[in-house]
Amino acid sequence: MNNKNRLLLGILALLLAFGAGNGTGAAATKAADKKAAAQTQTKAPIVIEADKLYFSDLTGDLFAQGNVQVTQDQDKLFAALVQGNTKQGEVWVDGKATLVQPEAKLTGQKIRYNYQQKNGTIQNAAGTIGNERVSAQNIQILPNEMILHDGTMTKCPAQVPDYHISADKVEIWPGEKMIAYNAKFWIKDKVIFSLPKYQKSLRKKDSQSEFPRVGYYSEDGFYIKQYLETPVTENVAAFADLAYYTKSGFKPAFGLIDREKSYTFTVVDGDYRDSDGNWIKKEPEFKLDLGSRRLGSLPVSYSFYALYGKWTDDYKSSWHQDYNLYFSRDPIKLDPSLNLYLGTGIEQVHESYDGSTQNIYKFDATLAKTWSPRLSLWVGYHYTRNNATLFDYERTDLAKELDTGFSYRMDRLNAISFNQSYDLNNNRVYDQDITWHRNLHCWEAAITYRIKRQQIVFDINTVKW
Repeated sequence: MNNKNRLLLGILALLLAFGAGNGTGAAATKAADKKAAAQTQTKAPIVIEADKLYFSDLTGDLFAQGNVQVTQDQDKLFAALVQGNTKQGEVWVDGKATLVQPEAKLTGQKIRYNYQQKNGTIQNAAGTIGNERVSAQNIQILPNEMILHDGTMTKCPAQVPDYHISADKVEIWPGEKMIAYNAKFWIKDKVIFSLPKYQKSLRKKDSQSEFPRVGYYSEDGFYIKQYLETPVTENVAAFADLAYYTKSGFKPAFGLIDREKSYTFTVVDGDYRDSDGNWIKKEPEFKLDLGSRRLGSLPVSYSFYALYGKWTDDYKSSWHQDYNLYFSRDPIKLDPSLNLYLGTGIEQVHESYDGSTQNIYKFDATLAKTWSPRLSLWVGYHYTRNNATLFDYERTDLAKELDTGFSYRMDRLNAISFNQSYDLNNNRVYDQDITWHRNLHCWEAAITYRIKRQQIVFDINTVKW
């Protein structure tokens, strides 16, 4: 770009940031509008770069051609030809263009975007919003939301995805949640089921696949599971966690979940199973979860939850109270491939069945080494004081445990891992698990043989991208 165009670019950036079209120049002379003027002037400038750049100081009309890039802070627009108006803070593209934002990258036709109001539209669009790959006839862009009309979503990167959702309308709040209306769930070219209204949390800690999960567990037989949500209010959703086992039968759970900025509150009723095959019936259970938070400016995070509910197994029922506080240190890098993870916490459990109260203290230390992109190893020490709780469900098995293992990726599709749990109190091997991981395109399978228990666990689920 020559010096003249560079000068024009600088003037244009100034006009778009502090343009007279929004009235701030006149408003700044009025005391009542000083605050609004100050807020407007703190906005990041809008810079346009192009091979050819023209604009009218009188009307505010602009024309940019050739390798056009429009930038404001982290928002970028790329196109061959862009028109707009500096006084309105608006640009439009009749042909193909790409819009990039912190949570999205969309390519489409007939983009119209207002940098002052942070809204716009894009037609025949495709791209990504968060981890979701989307396409739509029309996408409406709002400051904190995107609305897809006649849209599709999937996490599968294949040109013809193994699975996807289609819907008449999808509302997406990036990093928070999405709501799909008249949603159809597809595996390849077959609709497997549909829902008039479907909600999914997009928070990482709440990640749930919208497609069925199948597998096998020695004690319960083959199973199929499905988790579904539908919105009730802005922050509250009703959910069903459905599971059928050939040996154990139908084991559903239902509930309500309220996701707020600073906490999550859940009410559940139904059957639950832990990783060791222990069953419990919650009838019902109430849980407040504050999630993970930073402890001031320290390299430490803490999490807290409190729950109260009636727990029932094959032998007893008890009103169960559980309060859990846990601190986690940020990984300590001993060298570029060696990390030390530390954590400690306290848990208090009350049971109405026998009137007991237990204070459970925990300490965890794990050393993880990445030898190569294929091979990683770990060794961990886990201490739990007072681990003999009334229920087997989610009980810590060992008071003092040495946990060792490795993971080795054989090729692009196959990996194997081994994990051993050693009981330090009784000097014996407690568990040994060996798992084969197999990538099935956009699905992943894991087959685990629990050597000490002589159990087989098999699971197929969508890949967690």
